Amino acid sequence: MALEILHMSGEGPSRPVDVLLVHGSYCSASVWQPYIMPFLAAEGYTVHALSLRGHGGSPSAVPLNRVGLADYVADVTEAVARIGRPVAVVGHSLGGAVVQSAMASGVRVAGAALLASVPPSGMLMATQRMFWSRPRLWFELSRIMHSGIGDADPEILRDGLFDNRISEEEYRRLASQFCDESPLAIQELMSLRWFGAAPAATGPMLVMGGSRDWLIGEIDVWQTALWYGTKPTIVPGLSHVMMLDPDWERAAVVVCEWLHKFAPHHR
Repeated sequence: MALEILHMSGEGPSRPVDVLLVHGSYCSASVWQPYIMPFLAAEGYTVHALSLRGHGGSPSAVPLNRVGLADYVADVTEAVARIGRPVAVVGHSLGGAVVQSAMASGVRVAGAALLASVPPSGMLMATQRMFWSRPRLWFELSRIMHSGIGDADPEILRDGLFDNRISEEEYRRLASQFCDESPLAIQELMSLRWFGAAPAATGPMLVMGGSRDWLIGEIDVWQTALWYGTKPTIVPGLSHVMMLDPDWERAAVVVCEWLHKFAPHHR
């Protein structure tokens, strides 16, 4: 399959590890382009951003509503193989579940960073908490799963995804890049299914969330971190779509500091 993988070469002395970015639901590789890809490239990392099948420029051989998480795992597996170098994989939200499932299936990576990620146990508990804490957001996400992202209420999503930290104009610009998501994949995330990989087989792990994330709360971030035997990083004020948040650089710095520990410059 001709998967869309965006590339950006690292500047200055090279790093021994590349970075693969895996987006979350309703978007594509383009969410990493404005800030995160240039930031990591400036630190010397060769960066790749994958669009999962049916998203962005990646085609799907079947209708999107028949695409499941196993298909997304196959996409990450292919992307890692295509890169052909040691690679640290960064997964956001749904992409975090895909990264965990890929590692559980045997994909070997140099490290994995889970940003506002679906916990190893899935989204069932997080979704129930959202129902009580942000009912409008819960109903809106449930509705667009079937009606499509083009029918989304911008007021509700700007609040739910960005904590109203971006302007209405900026939200409209970003929303023009959103795309539909597979209802089957979303339903799988909310099923009684374990997504976590065996901690002993994962290598270095980073687990990060934002204090203003209304989809993946701090308790979900802690659950993920505890499973992988690490301490989570909760960035104050950061919203769910952290790579496009006004404070995106705070998240990028955390990822870079984690990468530097096992991917120093080649001398």
